[in-house]
Amino acid sequence: MYYFRRLLEIIGLISIIILISAIFLISKITEPVTVDLKNQYDAIIILSGNLERASRASKLYFEKDAQVVLLSKELASVYDYSNMNHSKKTYELYLDILNNRGIDIGNIILYGTNNESTFDEINELKKLNLKKYSNILIVTDRYHIFRASQLLKANNVAFNYEFYRSKTSAKWYENKKSILIVFSELMKCYLYYIFEDFNTYLDYL
Repeated sequence: MYYFRRLLEIIGLISIIILISAIFLISKITEPVTVDLKNQYDAIIILSGNLERASRASKLYFEKDAQVVLLSKELASVYDYSNMNHSKKTYELYLDILNNRGIDIGNIILYGTNNESTFDEINELKKLNLKKYSNILIVTDRYHIFRASQLLKANNVAFNYEFYRSKTSAKWYENKKSILIVFSELMKCYLYYIFEDFNTYLDYL
């Protein structure tokens, strides 16, 4: 009976720790720390994961008078929504969106060879000499900012960057899609703190 009671106490303590850490991380994920944007940025970085990021980045490219767009080279195949009979590589769809919105292909720089995660993207960005760009704006989804910023800090990237934070009028818990995204990010944060690289976690499966 003593050991059973001790086991329950341990389980209770672990549950409390998980609950407190989850509340803390969710608050960080849903309300990421950002700064007011400058009027001009030299470069815009797009982290892969949502095609809407390309549309957002193309608008910011002209608004902020940027010189280049750095696009993650993700080779995963996705359906080409302009022609459902065949698929394209993810980065090719991003390129189409950027180009169709007036950004010259010569002003788009692909980074990486086949980025499969944010971890890969940060590692590839770290290899680039981006010091020539005084101000860099990173475009990703609102609930992805916290984890991406943690990876950037952990890798001690040698360039100045800020995140674009999209505006939203609704609370994250009022939308089913937002709830799923937030809890997905929460699990990825836990996996990052345990394994550091999400791909390492996949190797354990």
